[in-house]
Amino acid sequence: MEQAEHKEFLMTKFKFALASIFAVVLVLGVSACSPGKLDVSDVTAIVDTRSADSFATSHIVGSVNVAYQGGDFIVNVSELGKSGKYYVYGVDETEAGNAMGEMLSLGFKNVINLGSFEDAQRVLPLGVTP
Repeated sequence: MEQAEHKEFLMTKFKFALASIFAVVLVLGVSACSPGKLDVSDVTAIVDTRSADSFATSHIVGSVNVAYQGGDFIVNVSELGKSGKYYVYGVDETEAGNAMGEMLSLGFKNVINLGSFEDAQRVLPLGVTP
C-alpha cells in the first residue's frame, strides 16, 4: 500500500507542476498580447472622423479632421493620397470602421481602424491636445 500512496503522491506533484507551468505560459502569453504603441513613423496621416467640434475640443496630436457625419467625408478624404498608410479613429469603432470601408472603396490601400478616440489614445505614442 505504501508504494501505491507514493505513486499517487508523485502523480499529484506532477499535476501541480504541470498546472504551474501552464499558468506561467498563460500569463506570459496574455502579457505578450497586451497592446503596445503603434509605430507612426511611416504613417501618411492619422484621420479623426469625429465632428469638427469634438476635434477642436481635443484630438490626437498631428491628426487631421475629416468628419464622417455630414455628407462631405468622401469629398474631403479623397483629397488625401491613396497610396499612403492611414490610421483612422472616430466616435466609436463602428464610425471608424465605416470611414475605413469608404476609404478602401475609394482606392485607398492601407487603412487601419483604431476604433474610438479613447482606443487611439491607448495605442498611439502621441499625446492629445489640451
